[in-house]
Amino acid sequence: MRRLVATLAGVLAFSAAVPALAQAPQTVGIRLVDVPTSRTHDPRARQYIVDHLKPGTTITRRIEISNDTAKPQVVKLYAAAATIAKGSMVFGDGRAANDLTTWTSVTPPTVTPAAGRKALATVKIVVPANASPGERYAVVWAELAAAAPAGGGVTVVNRVGVRMYLSIGPGGDPASDFKITALQARRAADGSPLVAASVRNTGGRAVDLSGDLRLTNGPGGLSAGPFPAKLGTTLGVGQAESVLVPLDKAIPVGPWDAHIVLHSGTTQRDATARVTFPRDARTAASPVKTQSDSSPWWRSPIVLGVAALILFSLLGLLVLLAQRRRRRPPVRNAAHAAA
Repeated sequence: MRRLVATLAGVLAFSAAVPALAQAPQTVGIRLVDVPTSRTHDPRARQYIVDHLKPGTTITRRIEISNDTAKPQVVKLYAAAATIAKGSMVFGDGRAANDLTTWTSVTPPTVTPAAGRKALATVKIVVPANASPGERYAVVWAELAAAAPAGGGVTVVNRVGVRMYLSIGPGGDPASDFKITALQARRAADGSPLVAASVRNTGGRAVDLSGDLRLTNGPGGLSAGPFPAKLGTTLGVGQAESVLVPLDKAIPVGPWDAHIVLHSGTTQRDATARVTFPRDARTAASPVKTQSDSSPWWRSPIVLGVAALILFSLLGLLVLLAQRRRRRPPVRNAAHAAA
């Protein structure tokens, strides 16, 4: 008997269809309940288990499993290994293990929420005192299997999960950062225009990228957008991939000023480039280096202008003081003047 697995992970309250119940919408879902107070400002921490821990630390997070079907469902809960490659989080087969999964336990390991009800479980992570520094990835699965057909056949297993991004090391949380290095105008196989943004993770944590793109200063002064970036691009530390932004088929060839805004959690970066779309899908325009709008604060035109104004004011004051000193009459000795 073969076993097929359909997997989805990392989206808050994402749901998997129950195979035995073909009439939609009847689903089982999972979501993260707890958010650390230190990360309430981070949107990623509301969806994923994201943290930075010192060796020897223990944390717990609660998860909620919801049953929107017409009968009780038996749901297995466990942690499995994950990696990041080619712009995506890749999940191991079955209960594949890595460092993080061996540190993780889920209690209870099985829940049976009644129809229309929910159940809670606790994810516990115990980091060994001798754990080496670095970021680890895993996923907490909620697994639901359909009964095997009579006489044998294919068993379909559905899983939905919550991603885990755990950084280990001394000190504070490594900074998240990324750089948009180029924009390239392309066409999809069906001829639709798209923009590919080349992005490199330059920080110390993995990033999950989302955002949008606007087109301005096009033919006849046209503007278009915003167009949302295609979701799902995840970059590990030091990795580089393209974030794709599909556009409307009616967009003219250009040229255009393409302005893209991408963010991961609280980290946001902007970039602009002048692009022209190729006329068919068989050719692609060369990547155009971007002009980043996310330069350090001290390099912004406003800050530089104020600094220059202060500098010129100080120089002017010094010149004025020097001139006054030269014009001041000499002071004669009082005793000599009386004589």
